[in-house]
Amino acid sequence: MSTSSRPTKKPRGKELTDQQKHLNKEKSSVRGALPQQYRVKCEHTISGVKRYNAARRLYRNHIKDLDYRFMFTAAGLWNFYLMAA
Repeated sequence: MSTSSRPTKKPRGKELTDQQKHLNKEKSSVRGALPQQYRVKCEHTISGVKRYNAARRLYRNHIKDLDYRFMFTAAGLWNFYLMAA
């Protein structure tokens, strides 16, 4: 069984059936496992953490686990921002 699936594309000049639309909605919400609202919150959180350039870009340093520290710090700052808002 495949672990990923693509939504059905609308054919030219035609519409998708109701069943195809329903299946596309299930596939878009992480194979129906997560509700849509949770997925959007996760995407907003990831984009908020990426606003800190250290978490977005490739860091070329040989200090052990520094990239994890940057991500941990960026996530902490984002959580602080959410609590203060």
